[in-house]
Amino acid sequence: MQAFWRKWGLCLLLLLATTLNYLDRQTLSILAPTLQDEMHLDNEALGWLFSAFYYSYTFSQLAVGLLLDRSHLRWAFGLAVLAWSVVSGLTGLAQGFIGLLICRLLLGVAESPNWPAALRIVARALPPEDRSLGNGIFTSGTSIGALIAPGLILGLSAAAGWRWTFVIVASLGFLWLGAWLQFTRRPELSPVWTDPLPGRSNDAARPWAGVAELVRDRHFQVVWLVAILINPCLYFNVNWLPTYLKQQRALSDGRSLGWILTAIFVGLDLGYLACGAAVLKLTRAGRPTQDARRLVMLAATSLVCLSAVVPALEGLTETVAALVIVNFGMGLWITSYLTMAQEVSASRVSTTTGLLGGSGSLVGAIAMWAVGSVTKQTSSFAIPFVVQAVVVICAAFAGWAVSHKPVRYGQTSMTVERVPNGTRY
Repeated sequence: MQAFWRKWGLCLLLLLATTLNYLDRQTLSILAPTLQDEMHLDNEALGWLFSAFYYSYTFSQLAVGLLLDRSHLRWAFGLAVLAWSVVSGLTGLAQGFIGLLICRLLLGVAESPNWPAALRIVARALPPEDRSLGNGIFTSGTSIGALIAPGLILGLSAAAGWRWTFVIVASLGFLWLGAWLQFTRRPELSPVWTDPLPGRSNDAARPWAGVAELVRDRHFQVVWLVAILINPCLYFNVNWLPTYLKQQRALSDGRSLGWILTAIFVGLDLGYLACGAAVLKLTRAGRPTQDARRLVMLAATSLVCLSAVVPALEGLTETVAALVIVNFGMGLWITSYLTMAQEVSASRVSTTTGLLGGSGSLVGAIAMWAVGSVTKQTSSFAIPFVVQAVVVICAAFAGWAVSHKPVRYGQTSMTVERVPNGTRY
């Protein structure tokens, strides 16, 4: 029972932290129509606000992973949640576009440790066969945050105004911090924070040399390509769907929009969980872990490709159903990608995921601005939806290359070894 709580209790807290992470960043996306009306912001300005978060998030992630691999994660992760909660609350004080822009930049910096830290914790606390499920559990916080955001944020905004909405949502981070500090005092969790990672001895004195070695690794380079392709697709679905539904589907009623967004993000959440469950079921049925992951990735690609037909659908019901399916596939894809990223390097989990996440966020930031610019000029979301389908197919080719066969790893990577009863790392 102690081992059970050591693994899954941590995953639950990481799930809650990731939920808050996405809830805080989604507050502006959900309130975007209100802010556009009150502050006279067009789609291009809104695109800059979305992309500003990802620019600062990007450059912070490129450095924060290296720091986290050399930090006591209990305190580093707790302070990160505290910092982004404070910044999110301060957004309610913004008086115009510049104020919102500054808050979004600061929020990107504060939220950047979430994935590098969480992936390192999962890698240290769970055995390889459980990691896809562990990743799926905590990553599902992204869609849970997006799931509860519409009803919660729109309800709070109607009752207390949009400024107090930012403050109330941010206060949830303080409650989480208390639970985190209490749970992580358990003695059995001490190795997760204090045991040295394999291959660390040479890195301590020359950390940037280790980063250079990592970047030259072919396996890292292929996963990097997956990161810069798949992350912008997720950002498009999370950030732009509220605006798309209002502008292209004439959904002006807050309650109706809230229910529809909830249904869409349920699909995303189920995708996160289904990925780990499917991989676990396939491996227990005798399939090698890499083959099981590859099958799930191909299924995810097929589902996300449905986004190409979304602009051509006429009825609202058909559109919502298609978006639910697309986001279910996106959930499968993101969990697959995170597992790829997590297993590039045994000794530099946070550094690796920070570099990958930062690169993906940089391209995502450019994409968020590009969507705003394109939709302003064309008055249509057709191009972004079609591009998403094309991009995810390209990501599938790269993902296939990663998982096609066990890859030789040196000090920077995990070794895959086949044994009679399955695949172990």
